[in-house]
Parts: sequence; C-alpha cells; structure tokens
Amino acid sequence: MITTETFTTAELRTLQAAAAEAAGPGVFRQQSEVAGTAQPSSSGVLKSEISATECVWHKHVVTRKFWETERKRDSNGNYRNRRVEKKEKVADRESEQAFLVTDETGSILVHPGKVVEGADKIVDRFEPEDEKEERTELSIGSFSLSLPKTQREGTIGYEYEEWVLKPGRKLYVLGEVGDASGDLAIEAPSLVSTKDEETLMRESQSKQRLFLLGGVVAAVVGVVLIVIDVLR
Repeated sequence: MITTETFTTAELRTLQAAAAEAAGPGVFRQQSEVAGTAQPSSSGVLKSEISATECVWHKHVVTRKFWETERKRDSNGNYRNRRVEKKEKVADRESEQAFLVTDETGSILVHPGKVVEGADKIVDRFEPEDEKEERTELSIGSFSLSLPKTQREGTIGYEYEEWVLKPGRKLYVLGEVGDASGDLAIEAPSLVSTKDEETLMRESQSKQRLFLLGGVVAAVVGVVLIVIDVLR
C-alpha cells in the first residue's frame, strides 16, 4: 500500500494503450491500487448458494460437528474411553466469476480470490442432527452435498456460514493489472477489501507496532534469563 500507486481506471487504460502501441497487446503489467464500488460484470449478478442473496461474490463454509471416541491411558496405566467433540469442514467454496470495480472514470475487471476482506456474513447458524434420521445428503438453497458413510456416524450437527459482496459496496483492490487475457483486469489480487486504504494502513501499522513490542519483550526476557543463569 505504501509503495504502490493508486490509479483511476481511466489512467490504467491510458497506460495500457501506450504499452500496446509500443510493444503490442497483451504485454501490459502494472502493480496498482484501485478504489471504487463493486459491480456485476457483463455476466450479471450472482446468487449465493445457501441464502440466494444477489451479489457479485460469495463464499460458504459448512462444518460438521461430531463425537469421536478416544482411547487413552490414565495415570494408573488403565485404558479408558472418552467421547470428544470434534469438527471438520465438509464444504469450503467461493465463487470464481469476475466482477467490476467501478470508479468515476470507468470500470476494470477483478478476478477474485478466496477472500474478500470485510464481506458481509449473512448466514451463521447451526442445525442439530436428527438422531432418528440418518441423512445421506445435505441440501439447503442451491447447495447440496452427498455424505459418505464415514461422515454420518456420531454427527452432532452442521454449522453453515456464508459471506457475500453485494453490488455497490465500496471496494479497495491491490494487485497487478494486466491485459494478457484480452481484457484489462486484475487477475490475482493480493488484497480485496471493503475497507478504505487509510483504515488498512492504520491496521497494518498497529500490527507492526505489536510485532515490534513482542520482539522487544522477548529480547528483555532473554537477557533476564541469561543474567539469572550467570548468577546461579
């Protein structure tokens, strides 16, 4: 963020045109920050799989909670069984369709990654398993998942989580802009966030201060331990 320049979409298209004139199409590369609002591409809006919410990007995670029996030896050397609650992800998926980041000068395609920082979490619920009914499939909204036999026994229930990025949300995108695919786009952004650059900078500086403080504390503790060892 500190070392990367912010460009408008119009400025990026001007740079792309200059690169194409000098070296031909498909060679333009520019590390850039772009700020604007999220908008659907020509492919249209998406609908999230669990809640069917209209959006430009969505992600869901389904987690199975279950009982597992562990056999461990106690302090007397006897083996005992105990039931332990555990969990495992059975689904973790995000949409892959590109969307637009639009500013006052135009739009540019963004190919999203696995995370959009600050996306709205619109589903967060737990559904207990009905012990009288052994399900072979999970189905909610347009999401469905076949359950193998190994993921049925001892099930406590399933936790559903879903995040969406709705059209019109303010967006900050950091990454390399290029035209290798034919369209000017950010193919693999290093950061897509609904927070503005100023907020992201403050958070980054705060983390750096905490990291530095932790290093200083560790160094002081190390010196104290050495002194104690010498005095013994």
